Amino acid sequence: MTFPPISSDSWLAALVESSSDAIISKTLDGIVMSWNASAERTFGYTADEMVGQSILKIIPPERHDEEALILDRIGRGERIEHFETKRRRKDGALVEISLTVSPIMDEAGIVLGVSKIARDISEARRSREMQRFLMREVNHRSKNLLAVVEAMVRRSARQAEPAQFAQAISARVSALSRTQDLIVQGDWLGVELYDLVFAHASVVHPERLLQYAISGPNLRVSPGAAQALGLALHELFSGSCKRLGQAANGRVTVSWSGDLDARYLEFSWSEHIGGNPTTADEFAQDVLSKVSPVSLNGVGTFSVTDRGWQWSVSTTSDVVFGP
Repeated sequence: MTFPPISSDSWLAALVESSSDAIISKTLDGIVMSWNASAERTFGYTADEMVGQSILKIIPPERHDEEALILDRIGRGERIEHFETKRRRKDGALVEISLTVSPIMDEAGIVLGVSKIARDISEARRSREMQRFLMREVNHRSKNLLAVVEAMVRRSARQAEPAQFAQAISARVSALSRTQDLIVQGDWLGVELYDLVFAHASVVHPERLLQYAISGPNLRVSPGAAQALGLALHELFSGSCKRLGQAANGRVTVSWSGDLDARYLEFSWSEHIGGNPTTADEFAQDVLSKVSPVSLNGVGTFSVTDRGWQWSVSTTSDVVFGP
């Protein structure tokens, strides 16, 4: 198969026009001479609107000095690569771009004009910022987890025999892991409260779960709030399933209400088990009466009554739902 001859100029024009990068040529005075389709997509101006106009049309006023410096370097025959800056679209929005600027020379090496290749890096910049945010979040949460484990070991060891101590620590570390799994699944941005509750309800035998009435709206809480609530939920579920084993007719009511716009959350745990309720060990007592409420910037109450454990926490804080 033979193809009709195509001039090198035609090939070059086709490549420029089909490029995914904005390719612009201009004079040494900054007057636009050519403007490809990708430049139109990137900056919002058509070729008719830009050819013959100053490139300053898309440069924010506070960055005009950049253009003067670029033209000065190009005039000396230099090339500029991967220069990250901002330009203004026709709709007024700023776009992050990476510029490669080259001189256009004649056969004698005299600089006649400027060639610019601009790549929109807005998404890549957002991705890098998100990665940095997540790394800071991972570092912060990891330190928090280590502090929790340290307190867990210290408080759990005071009242337990070695075997009981090992069992309690293993269960509590597993609870931290369940919460952490949900946080990671949510890309460190939040956890559905319903998922959090049932993750910790998994320590209860499926048949025993029929004795729990669990209800509440679908709310997404911040990683920090999930960690604080997860600690409390483990102590509540793990303790109640043992107490229910001694009361076949016992019931536990788990409910919550909240509003994202009002930054409001109220969580309630109420047991109707009766008998002789067990008291909370030091770690559980601290988590339910202090750690969880304080971590949520809220107010909490915890008591052991003749019906069983009663716990509630309420808060109106950005800590719960995050930014």
